[in-house]
This record gives sequence, structure tokens and C-alpha cells, in this order.
Amino acid sequence: MTAATTVQFALPVRVLVAVHGYESAGWAHETCRVISTWARSSVRVLAVLDVPSPQLTSLIPAARRAYGAARAQWIESERARLHEAIDALLPGLPREAEVTSATAVRGDLALTIAEVARAWPADVVVVGGPAPGLRSWFRPGPVHERLLRLAGCAVLVTTPPGLAIRGPRRPVTLPQPAAIGQGV
Repeated sequence: MTAATTVQFALPVRVLVAVHGYESAGWAHETCRVISTWARSSVRVLAVLDVPSPQLTSLIPAARRAYGAARAQWIESERARLHEAIDALLPGLPREAEVTSATAVRGDLALTIAEVARAWPADVVVVGGPAPGLRSWFRPGPVHERLLRLAGCAVLVTTPPGLAIRGPRRPVTLPQPAAIGQGV
């Protein structure tokens, strides 16, 4: 290992961990394990709230109040849903980790994560792979794939060891962290 390589790893890294609630079980442990290897990293946890926003067509004030109350309840329900995932992450992250939230823009989780990553600006975005099953592929869709195209920085998709991320067309198996850099 050269001195230049050692210096690269010693530089602080701005890590945005995106939590959207559709991650596979066990992804939080793997995410914390990976982030703990980065020295002096600045970590921000982003809870992306997937809240429906149907159009309001009524001009009646009572309807507007009811719509506002329903939206507020949806947001609170979404915060409660994501609370468990964030609680699983926080013990394994640096104590200085900041937690923030954002409501998905037009229901697009990947676009919202990419916009927050550019605004912060993040060096790497860490996102969990989708839970096995068709539901995560239909709604919200393959967030990690869209994020790879939209983010202006590196994207790391974490999954529990041995879990393959499968799409509708081609399977993609992530290498085990120990195999990276060993020519495997």
C-alpha cells in the first residue's frame, strides 16, 4: 500500500445513509459495518417519507382543512414506519450522526435522495437493497438502480451477506466485502 493510498482513506468522507423503509431485512447491520471502516466520516441519515399527495380539487375551506389533516396523518404514519429502521442504524453509526427527513418529491424516492445528496454535498450515498419479493419492485420500484443514474456521487447498495439483488431481467450478486480488492 502506497502513502498516497493511505492518505486517500484518511480523508474525511461525507456519507448520506438513505432510509426509505423498503430495504431488505438485515441491511442496517451491514451498512453500519461498512461505514465503521471509514475513518473520520461525517454521517447524515436521511429518512425519505413516501407520502401520497393526491390532487385537491375542492375550493371549500373545510375540504382544504381535511386534506391538510390527512396529509399530516400520512406524514406521521410514515415517520413511525421509518423510526424502527433508523433506530436499528443509529447504535452502529458515529455519535455525531445527524438525522434528517425529506418528503419524496412527486413520490420519487430516488430523485429525492439524489437532490439531498447534491445539496449537502455527499461523497457517497448508502442505500439498502430492496426486500425480496415483487412488492419492492413494483412500488416504489428499484430505488437503488434509479439512484445510480441520478446521484452525482458514489452510490453503495448494501445488502445482508449472501442476499442477491434480483431485477426483472438479470440477477446481480454483490461481492462479499472481503473479496473486494482480491481479484475475485
